[in-house]
Amino acid sequence: MEKWSAVAQVVAPIFAAVFVGIWAKRRNLLSMKEVKGMQQYVMNFGLPCVLFNSCLSATMNAESVISFAMVFPTILMGVLLAFFVLRKRMPYHNLPMLFAAQESGMLGIPLYLTLFGAAHVFKMGVLDLAQSMVCIPTIAILAADTGENPSPSAIVKEVFRSPLLLMSLAGLVLNLSGAKAAMEQVGVMQVITEVTGFIAQPVSALMLFSVGFSLSLSEGNRSDIFRLCIIHFVLLAAAGLVMQGILFLLPQVEPETRWAILMFTTLPGSYISTTLGRTQEETEVASGVCSILTIVSLVVFCAIAVCVA
Repeated sequence: MEKWSAVAQVVAPIFAAVFVGIWAKRRNLLSMKEVKGMQQYVMNFGLPCVLFNSCLSATMNAESVISFAMVFPTILMGVLLAFFVLRKRMPYHNLPMLFAAQESGMLGIPLYLTLFGAAHVFKMGVLDLAQSMVCIPTIAILAADTGENPSPSAIVKEVFRSPLLLMSLAGLVLNLSGAKAAMEQVGVMQVITEVTGFIAQPVSALMLFSVGFSLSLSEGNRSDIFRLCIIHFVLLAAAGLVMQGILFLLPQVEPETRWAILMFTTLPGSYISTTLGRTQEETEVASGVCSILTIVSLVVFCAIAVCVA
C-alpha cells in the first residue's frame, strides 16, 4: 500500500498540472501570449538551470557507459529521422524535439526513484545524460532566432549564444575539471546549486501547464498527432528491444538497469517541444503527442510497479 501511495504522489501532480492548463484555457483565464511568456521563462532561465545542475552532478561507471553508448545513437538517429524525413511530410518546426529526448528528467527519474530507490536512480540519470548530448544542441538549433533561410554561420552563432548550451557546458566543465570539488570545500558550490535550483523550481509545473493549455485534438491536426504517437512509440519500442538484447548478452547486468531501459524507451517525447512551436498549430500538435504518450507511459509504469511490487 505504501508503494502505491508513493506512485500516486508522483503521478497525481503530473495530471493535476496538465488539467489545470486545460481548465485555464477553457475558462479563458490566460491568453496564449501570456502562456508564451511562461514558456520563455522556462527556455531562458529555468531550463538552463536544470541542465546546469544535471551536468554538474552527472556520474559514470562501467555499466553506465554501456547504457550511455546504447542510448546516444538511438536518440541521434531519431533526431536525424525527424529533421530530414518526417519534417518533409509534416513541416512542424518543433517536430525534431519530440525525438531529441525522452521526458526522463521530469517524468522518468521521479517514477524510477519511486520503484527502485535513490541507490539506483543514477541508472536512469545516465540515460538522461546520454540523450542530453543530442537534445541540448537540438534545443539550441530550434530555439535560435535566425530569420528566414538562415546561413549555416548564423545558425552556429545563435546556437553558441544559447543559455541552454552555455549553462550545460558550464556544469560539465566544473564537474570534469575538478573545480566542483574545490568549490564544495569552501561552500561556494552549495550556494550556486541552491540559487540555480530555486530558479528551476517552476519549470516542471510550467511545462506541464503549457502542455494542458495547448492541448487540442481538432480535425485538422488529429491525424498528425496520432501518426506521430505511433511513429514515436514504435521507434523507441524497437530500440528498447535491441538494447535489451544487447544487455542479455552481457554478464551480470543488474535487473534495475533493464527496468531503466524499459521505462526510458516508453517515456513521452520531451515536453520542451511544446515551448518550441512557432505557431499555435505546432504547439498544439506537440502538446497532443506529449499528452497521449504520457498516458501510455504511466500505464506501462503501473504495469512495472505490479511486477516489482
